[in-house]
Amino acid sequence: MPQSRVGRWAFVAAAVGLLACPARAQTADASEPIPVLDGERFLSPGPRTLHFDSLNADPSTIGNFQGVVALAYMRGTARDATGRPFAMATDIRIFEGDYVSADGAPRRGTFAFV
Repeated sequence: MPQSRVGRWAFVAAAVGLLACPARAQTADASEPIPVLDGERFLSPGPRTLHFDSLNADPSTIGNFQGVVALAYMRGTARDATGRPFAMATDIRIFEGDYVSADGAPRRGTFAFV
């Protein structure tokens, strides 16, 4: 894939993540999904030889979730405002589907994070 396409997809994924931020900033309520783990760590599907959790690790980060997940890992080099290069790695996930919320009610939602 040409670099310009990769850049466009990275921008789209970042924009989706930013659009989801205001909802995340609101006060937590019982309709929110329950995290798969403690909320501080989540599983990274991929080969163990590349230091991922495993190929069948749950990528959704939401407990009681059934739906579609899009997942992208990107690594590369970026430059700061002064032109100095630094290593960059991202984990971008977008998912949509049904889940059981903290109040026990079945719900449907779309989630993203960058």
